[in-house]
Amino acid sequence: MAKKLWQLKNLTDGKALNKPQPLPQDWGPIFGLSGFKDKLHDLSWLGSSYENMGWFELDQYQPEEPTTSTPEELNWQTAKNLLKESDWAMLLDAPIKTQKRKEYEDYRNKLRNIRKQSGFPHNIKWPVKPK
Repeated sequence: MAKKLWQLKNLTDGKALNKPQPLPQDWGPIFGLSGFKDKLHDLSWLGSSYENMGWFELDQYQPEEPTTSTPEELNWQTAKNLLKESDWAMLLDAPIKTQKRKEYEDYRNKLRNIRKQSGFPHNIKWPVKPK
């Protein structure tokens, strides 16, 4: 997934103070903030040295890193993602009937065993998700 780029700018004249880059991820934990991105357009709350600065999201995006994953890795990751999407059906309080839970259990077992198929990784018969 492409990453959003941010740039530190002078609030008075809009002049860029650095090159576009991913937003530093350590700001929130350092200042004990959750949801800190809503405070980044005006950094005066950080003290006088940041008084006239703000982070702004740019329309540019950082290109994705090229992937070197093998077909085996990509298809196993797909199976793990499908398992994750159906985790809810295994919760004890999931709003489904016993028969539907059994269908999800079978579906999930087939996903877990996808690498045992004779055609893996190039010719896979993906299990059908219960409706």
